[in-house]
Amino acid sequence: MIRYKTLKQHPKHFLRFTGLKVKEFDKLVSEIHSDYLNQRIKRLNKNNPNRIRKIGGGRKKILSTLEDQLLLTLVWAKLYPSYLILEYFFGVDESTVCRTIQEIIPLLQSKFILPKRRKGKKITTIEELKEIIPDLDEILTDATEQKIPRPKKKTKRKKYHSGRKKSFTIKTQITTNKKGFIIHISQSFPGKKHDYRLFKESFLSKIIPKQTKLYLDSGYQGIQKDFPDLNSIIPYKRTKNHQKLTHSEKIQNHKQRKIRVKVEHTLSYLKKYQVLSQIYRHSLKNYNLIFRFVANIVNFRMLQRLQYG
Repeated sequence: MIRYKTLKQHPKHFLRFTGLKVKEFDKLVSEIHSDYLNQRIKRLNKNNPNRIRKIGGGRKKILSTLEDQLLLTLVWAKLYPSYLILEYFFGVDESTVCRTIQEIIPLLQSKFILPKRRKGKKITTIEELKEIIPDLDEILTDATEQKIPRPKKKTKRKKYHSGRKKSFTIKTQITTNKKGFIIHISQSFPGKKHDYRLFKESFLSKIIPKQTKLYLDSGYQGIQKDFPDLNSIIPYKRTKNHQKLTHSEKIQNHKQRKIRVKVEHTLSYLKKYQVLSQIYRHSLKNYNLIFRFVANIVNFRMLQRLQYG
């Protein structure tokens, strides 16, 4: 059976199973430990407001520690096996696997794991984030799609069909700084929705500082007309009246691609977690919650490796 104490003795295997080094995993556990305890107390009191038995009494869980529960959740996100396979890996039944994942994911989806401000305050806005990461003069935005099973209802099939992927997808937009740190995640929308329409419905335009350069791909045509206050930069594109790009336009496009590649790298880091890469098999209601969970893990990993090498 897989357990934290045994798997951490094999650092290379630990990294492949979770996407984190042992030191990074330990740091993450210390970051969320107090939230985990508060969540557990709140859940127990909610289920039984007249509780007499002291919290911690009664039958012990098989996965009794936060380390083992977080390990199971990360293995699920990184490899995306079925609950049945995890049942054999961890020696617990499928219902316990499901319940454990549902309890751990909310700890890391509601807030970004970023350095704390002075006096230990959490970062909640882009302005506060800029105090810690000052290089927010340029931000990058892109959307990503993930395949889902073919919906049974015809109306739902039409809604989720993506012309780009030629299949049924769900789409999410992310925004990063020029180093690849994720600073904003939109809600998730059916794959039929165009990238630019997704941008307009994400309310991102209302929180971007006016002086900040916003780099986008050619799918966001029309943003400069619709949002003249934004300092948006998109590639030059051939049209019926402008069929050939000039040499200077090609050079500008090349420079923009060199900047925008960071958001593409971040998307690739997200996709290394198979829960965001394979066909998504679970309820679409929880998709955005899981997307944010993985995004926080990626952010946390990048920050730890930047600080400690």
